[in-house]
Amino acid sequence: METNPPRSSTDLEGPSIRIAWKDEQSIQAEWSMTKEFEQEIERKFAIPFAELPFVLRLFDVTYRKEIRNDGTDLYTDFDINHLSSEWILYGVTQGLEYCVDLGIRMVDGRFYSLSRSQMI
Repeated sequence: METNPPRSSTDLEGPSIRIAWKDEQSIQAEWSMTKEFEQEIERKFAIPFAELPFVLRLFDVTYRKEIRNDGTDLYTDFDINHLSSEWILYGVTQGLEYCVDLGIRMVDGRFYSLSRSQMI
């Protein structure tokens, strides 16, 4: 599956995303985007921002320590509401390592990463 490289979480014009353990079985993700970036995304995809299919992609990086985009990365997608700025991700295991991409998954399956969190 084709993926664009993520923007840095410290990129001022792009979104930022942070994750933290909520409890032993869930991670809380929080993100923010500027209005200017939302407009840039609308122009890039030629779809109104409210209609874009936003996804949090949770990667298990326990054994690989990096995301290779080679088709063997372990991940789970969570469809999210474009109005939200935080989401709880369930189905994780304490002791494993994770990171999360905030992105857009198109109908044909292509995933466009907008930002990547730190690893926890």
